Parts: sequence; structure tokens; C-alpha cells
Amino acid sequence: GWASLQLPIELRRHPVDVFLGLSQMVPRLPSLRSGVGGQAYSTSRNIGFIYDLGFLHHPEAYPGSQKRLVKITSDLVRRSDHIVTISHAVKDDVRKTYGVGEKRMTVCYPGVNKMFAPKGTVKKGKYPYFLFIGALKPGKNVPGLLRGFARFLENQKEPYDLYLGGGDYWKDPEIHKEIEALELTSRVKQLGFIPDAKLAGYYRGSVTFVSPSLYEGFCLPAVEAMACGCPVIGSTAGAFPEIVRDSGILVDSGDSRALATAMHEVANDVKKRSSLIKKGLQNAKRFRWETFTKTVFDLL
Repeated sequence: GWASLQLPIELRRHPVDVFLGLSQMVPRLPSLRSGVGGQAYSTSRNIGFIYDLGFLHHPEAYPGSQKRLVKITSDLVRRSDHIVTISHAVKDDVRKTYGVGEKRMTVCYPGVNKMFAPKGTVKKGKYPYFLFIGALKPGKNVPGLLRGFARFLENQKEPYDLYLGGGDYWKDPEIHKEIEALELTSRVKQLGFIPDAKLAGYYRGSVTFVSPSLYEGFCLPAVEAMACGCPVIGSTAGAFPEIVRDSGILVDSGDSRALATAMHEVANDVKKRSSLIKKGLQNAKRFRWETFTKTVFDLL
């Protein structure tokens, strides 16, 4: 009710020059009546932010919210004077889906918090561990990660663990089923939400960050990992190729064998891992909040 009722009322009471739709939503702005003919017009301008269109490509990954996301994003496109996306992949998706012209969109990469750096506390585990960070919802393809991890363990003499860190809102029920079916109960550690203050230590201590998502508009955890000197294994979907470039290993999200091979390569090839870390640290420098802020300021 806030977006559809209260916010428009507040904007009528307190008119603004520009409204920033930071939650992928732009409200219906109050209209004013001109003296000539009583024609409705608005003195405000809208800048709408679109982070991804995953809800269109994988609606099953957004239980209970898919229809709402479709509506508010469609409204945002219609009501915005300019649109900001967080990757060229999302920009292309918006252009193809809604027919938005190039001049009406700007790509603005998010930044990475300065606490994510190679030096600092290192989280040690009983065994070497792979790390996944993100919402445990269906679109993140955690069951696919588990299948790849199980294949990896088949050809590995030493024990390894897989840490799953992230909120369990809309948690994929297949995660528990897959852990049981693959007999990974002792190897998979579900950590829940990890505060940023502790998260950097997990990145530094892990063998690699792994995320075979079905779709990503950006994937901030991948950038955080690179900034901490942690290699990245991602998928070929969405913005991963654009964000990770050659500083990580990208595999098809549905190919558990390729995922296991990538995990084996990073875990056992010291030179390869060292090379990925070096490239990742350099690549992460592209993502700065100062750059994001200046771009938005210039749009204003």
C-alpha cells in the first residue's frame, strides 16, 4: 500500500524535482492541472533503477512475487524519464523486452565495500572449503552446485567442505533434498546470513567462491570475492561474463561435470589459482561506489 497509495500522497504534499526509483519501482506521480484546458502534467522527473529481469526468465524462482515484479517493472519502464541498469547484460535485456532506446538508459556498475580487501582476518575451517554466498532461492541453482560438488568429491582424496551463506527467505526446498540424496550432510555447512564484517574473512579463507546461477544481473558476491583475493567460479548466464571476464572460470549452469572440473582445477592447480587471484584483484578495481555515485549525479 505504501508504493501505490501513501507515497503518491507524500509526493503531492512534498513535491520533488527528481524521484530515484532505487527499489526497481517508480510510483504514479501526482498530476497538477494547468490553467489552460485543465491538462494534467507533472513537474517531477523519474530515474528508475532496474537490477535484473530474472523474474521473467525464471518465474519459478520468484514464488509469491513474480506477478508483482512484472507489474512494477513494467510501470517503471513506462513512467521513467531515464533508466539505470547495473550491467550491459541487463540493459540489453531491458531493450529487447520493453523496446527501450539506448539513449534512455545508462549502465552504472555497483561498487564494492572497502572492507572487502585481500588483507585481514581469514576464516579457517576444519577442512578446505568452497563458498557460496547469496539468497538460497531457486534461481541461484544451489542444487546444481551440490551436484557439481558431489562429483568433485568423487575424484578427491582429501576432504573438502561446501559452505552455504545467505538468507533463507524463499529457500529452495530442493536444497535439503539434494543434500540428503547425495549424502552430503557432513560436507555441507549452512551458515545462514553472514554480516559483511565477517564475510570478508570467509572469502579470504575459501578455496574459491562458486555460484552457478541460472541468471545474474550483476552478482555482487563475485566482485566481493575477487576484491578479497578469492578465485571465482560462475555461470555463463546473465552478467557473469561481463563482470568476471577472464579472472574466473565460467561454466554452463546445468553442467555439473564441468563445474566439478572447474572446482578440481582451482583446488589442485596452484599456478592457475594464483593467476585467477591476481586477475581478480585487478578486475575488482573497476567497481567503485565513487564511480556509481558520479554517474547518478551526472544524470541528475
